[in-house]
Amino acid sequence: MSLVNSANTKTRLVGCSAIYIVGQCLSTALAGPAAGMATGVLGGPTGVLAANVLATIVATIVGNITAGELGNKLAQRLGKNDDILKNGDLTAAAGEAISRLLQENIAESEEFTVIAERNHLRHAKADFQYLAKKTVAYWLEIDTKTDISTTDLNFSDEELAKIFSADPNRFVEVTGLSVQDWQDFLGDFAAKENKTLHPELIAYAAAKLHESFPKAFREVLKQDAATGGRQFAGMQLILHRETLAELQSLGLQNGEVLQKLQALATREQICEVMAKLEVIETLRDELAEVRALLQSYIDINAPSLPLSLQCNTIIEDRVRDFTGRLFVFEAISRFLRDNRKGYFVLEGEPGVGKSAIMAKFVLTMERHCVTHFNSRSDGIIDAKTFLENACTQLIRGFQLKDKYPQLPDNATANGNFLGLLLKEVSAKVAPKKLIFVVDALDEVDWSSQTSGSNVLYLPEDLPPNVYFIVSKRREFLPMPANHLVFDLMQYSAESLADVKAYLAKRTEKSASIQSWINHRNLNREEFVTAVAEKSEKKFIYLRYVLDEIETGTYEDVSLKDLPMGLQQYYKKHWGQMMGKDDDPLLEMKVKIIYVLSKAREAVSRGWIAKSVAETDFKVQQVLRKWDSFLRQQPVDGEIRYSIYHNSFREFLAQDETVQSAGIDVVKLNRQGMDNRLKGAPL
Repeated sequence: MSLVNSANTKTRLVGCSAIYIVGQCLSTALAGPAAGMATGVLGGPTGVLAANVLATIVATIVGNITAGELGNKLAQRLGKNDDILKNGDLTAAAGEAISRLLQENIAESEEFTVIAERNHLRHAKADFQYLAKKTVAYWLEIDTKTDISTTDLNFSDEELAKIFSADPNRFVEVTGLSVQDWQDFLGDFAAKENKTLHPELIAYAAAKLHESFPKAFREVLKQDAATGGRQFAGMQLILHRETLAELQSLGLQNGEVLQKLQALATREQICEVMAKLEVIETLRDELAEVRALLQSYIDINAPSLPLSLQCNTIIEDRVRDFTGRLFVFEAISRFLRDNRKGYFVLEGEPGVGKSAIMAKFVLTMERHCVTHFNSRSDGIIDAKTFLENACTQLIRGFQLKDKYPQLPDNATANGNFLGLLLKEVSAKVAPKKLIFVVDALDEVDWSSQTSGSNVLYLPEDLPPNVYFIVSKRREFLPMPANHLVFDLMQYSAESLADVKAYLAKRTEKSASIQSWINHRNLNREEFVTAVAEKSEKKFIYLRYVLDEIETGTYEDVSLKDLPMGLQQYYKKHWGQMMGKDDDPLLEMKVKIIYVLSKAREAVSRGWIAKSVAETDFKVQQVLRKWDSFLRQQPVDGEIRYSIYHNSFREFLAQDETVQSAGIDVVKLNRQGMDNRLKGAPL
């Protein structure tokens, strides 16, 4: 790597490090009240605000600028500031983070050992440990110059939302420089120190640095803060002041926002912010090792596969507050390692988090899997939709559009065309693996498929290096004969530990939940233990109940009186929704939620209004009351609604539930069908 390229890489490394610090300072300052802003990391309403810190600031700036433009303006100002680039403390902090990764996370990892042994590299570990000791000096010696042709820092809106988040678990998803940047650095660094590194080790180490540098960098700052910030607190304060000056020059005028940002003004406050980052970060550390193993099976540098907006919406929703499940990812990793091809079937009862695991796996693989989420609420329930989706991803993702400019007419009639594509693509990716993720097979309507076929026409025999990771309930489905079942219900202890970790995480982030606990003279351990038991290890129960506590619905409910299990929760909530017999909205509440449960895809407010013969305004009033049970998604400029979880749909399908409210189900079904036949709008 030339001197110019070395300077370019260091410039971007230091610039990235600076924006990481600024993102954490701004998000923390705005996440809590000015008088106690350092505690905003651990308490207060950070959930929405943390993800929209830039949008919050943009709203107070005079002139037209988007949140993404603001984030990148700050990045470019910091990345081009000569004083910042030459700040030895900032460079030393970044170098220390890299050193720790090389010596501890990389050289000591199982994957590193496997690669070294496979290639007979007796001195590989010693070479990496030697380089780790020289890392800080290497970066400090490179002279950064802002007049060279450096690549401007430019972050996507998704990355900026993670960087400017007070939630450590969002920030840890940030990646550093590109894998190629890290490979260039390692090659140049090794050559400078007269070391020869094997290409496979360089590729592995580069991937780990790409994934883990931001987390390691912040850990360096956090540990420094714990000792009084002697090394790096002053540097962080300089960066915050520089950022504040840039915001004011852009037109920041709002007094409250300015006051909160200016409140972060001393080294002690910087230390308080960094020292109080959530302990839940350790859960991410556990996933880091298996993530690296999983990604080693695919070409992580290839473009991600094209997923639909609807699919991405489902994924992002399912991974909200995702916690743990390390034992599942380890099992998948072993399956991929030990088998030349095959089906891995994740089984479990409704509500235990199967879809969340599948969504997290897709994100862990950085969307390099062929992905399909079946969803009764969204009308994604048949083989035709799956085959069209899977074949399209294969053709677009693996450069086959010239050969197949459009899908053949018979592509969705059966699994033959998919089988043909699997052979072609598996040959292209070898020796890497082609991985499919298919969620919720139990929601598929396979009644119209050819007799004797597998659900979704899944191929009976797969080409080498092709794997399907699928999920389903513990019920019969026509499946390929050779498949490995991983039954979540057999891992009670591991699931209970993850449930408790999820509860601890949600409690730590929420001032409302903490207040609910304190007002009942409970300690957090009592709360976590009791609610974990009531949940019956079902994450959907936790999501519902904790949301109810946060919104005040359970203000007058004791810990003992919280519902026991998911079905009791549904019954209790149903009773609350029914209210008094003289409620003027009673009948409409039942009608609306019932027709939603019968809808075959997400539908508009107008569709619901036509189906129940009510006005849009009245329908909107009722939808707000069912909000926690609904998923909302924008489609063609309007909001469409669907039942969030299929277990609630099944609860409603027990007609006595609806009939207990005095509703004629037969009449309601007939009325809804008549209205739809007349052209009620989706």
